Formats: sequence, structure tokens, C-alpha cells
Amino acid sequence: MSEVEEAISKYIQNVDDNWNYITPKDLNKRILDNDVEDLFLLDIRKPEDYIKGHIPGSTNIFWLDLFKPESLEKLPKDKTIVLICYVGHTASQSMAFLELLGYDVVVLKFGMGISPVEEIPISGWSEMGFDLELGES
Repeated sequence: MSEVEEAISKYIQNVDDNWNYITPKDLNKRILDNDVEDLFLLDIRKPEDYIKGHIPGSTNIFWLDLFKPESLEKLPKDKTIVLICYVGHTASQSMAFLELLGYDVVVLKFGMGISPVEEIPISGWSEMGFDLELGES
């Protein structure tokens, strides 16, 4: 088994029951309870969107810059990194890569709840009334 395959296997075995997400409600409670000393809040949205509003205490590194050596040097290996994006999609992808590099990462489920594309609503497939298939494929 290659080193990459071993890292992927380890990552998959360590996915928790919450799929490595933290809900906005749970994160907000931790912030209000001042229980964030073991967390590093990392907002990976565009800087201009981060400026318009972000979670207090978060750091901004745009996701396209996240894997540059100078950006990775800013990330702690002794804290859980909470990735924050628009709706959770980009953060979920970035989480997998960071985990493979040895970081402890969770994603803020549904991100900031702000679609980066105005004409595309945030709600998912079933909430939009699209067909669902039941049973096995």
C-alpha cells in the first residue's frame, strides 16, 4: 500500500459519526461559553467576502492559497481547525486534503449560509422538490 493510500485509509477510519462537521449552533455555544482554546477558526472565503462579515476570532486564508507553504505554516497542528466557507462544500474538500497532511479538521456545516452565486439557492436537492428515488440502486 502506498503512502497516499495509507493516509487515505487512516482518514476514512477516523471520520466520526458527525462526518467531521460541527453545526453552527454547537460552534456558537462553544464561542459563547469561551470554550474555543483548542480550536483554530479558519475562514477560507474570498477576502472581500470575509471583510463583509465573519465569525469573531477567525483567520482568513482564501482556499486557493490554503495549500501554499506560507499558508500551511500558519496552521496549528495542536488544535482542531474549523474550516468555514460559504455553504460547506469547499471546506469539505479542503478538509480532506488537510487531514491527509496531518491536520485535525472539522467543517462548519452549511458554512456561513451564503451562496457565492446569487441566483443559486442554498437549500439542497430534496428541499427544492426534485425527485427522490427510494430503495437500493
